[in-house]
Amino acid sequence: MKIPSYSTDEFPISALEKLTIDHYFPAEGLEELFVNAQTLGNLMVYFDAVDEARVLAVGEAHLLPDRIERVGNRLMMTANNLTRFFQQGQAEKLRIEVHLPAPTRLNIHFGAGVLRLAGGDGSVTIDGGVGEITGYTHAANVHLHLSAGNVALHNLHGQADVKLNIGAITLNWTELSGDKQINAKCNLGNIDLRLPPAIGVKEERGGVCVRKIVDVPYSTYIAAEVSFGGLGVKASKPVPVLV
Repeated sequence: MKIPSYSTDEFPISALEKLTIDHYFPAEGLEELFVNAQTLGNLMVYFDAVDEARVLAVGEAHLLPDRIERVGNRLMMTANNLTRFFQQGQAEKLRIEVHLPAPTRLNIHFGAGVLRLAGGDGSVTIDGGVGEITGYTHAANVHLHLSAGNVALHNLHGQADVKLNIGAITLNWTELSGDKQINAKCNLGNIDLRLPPAIGVKEERGGVCVRKIVDVPYSTYIAAEVSFGGLGVKASKPVPVLV
């Protein structure tokens, strides 16, 4: 299966003249985005909606979501498109853009794809197969699992569990303050912790497993564990601005 790639200059797509999908929904009372997609494509989630939530997409019709509707307090999006993917292939990138109110929680499941987050205060639950998860969130509760691929997230806070079977995890903080309980685990691959200067890190080894713990003031606790691979600590980088 082809894994879609992501480039920051591909979004937003709202300025395009020819959109394959352009749906609006009332933002009032919207509490959750639920996604269940076999082939997700490239999904960008913004949290800038005030009066109306919006779903836009460009791509081939046979790969587009087959259901986009609001049901009660949930915005539902499903794509049972794996068979069509194998039968008809993919000649161009599928790009989906969603605009939500800031408190909207995310409940996203996909087989293959690329997911980019740009803010949001609601809890985040993501369960993916193969692909990438990147960006930043202000959520106090994050639960993320990816079977294979790459995860790169900025300034996680609150409670977060990030698990990856095979691939690479990069977690970046430009500053550390407040309550954080972060756990990151990669079975086979690499974890990079990017931290502000003068942050102490304790390393523990048990056989091939490497575990590093960041314990700083303000009740912040960050633990990272790699079963087979590498675990490094580097200087933090600025958080990219997504517009």
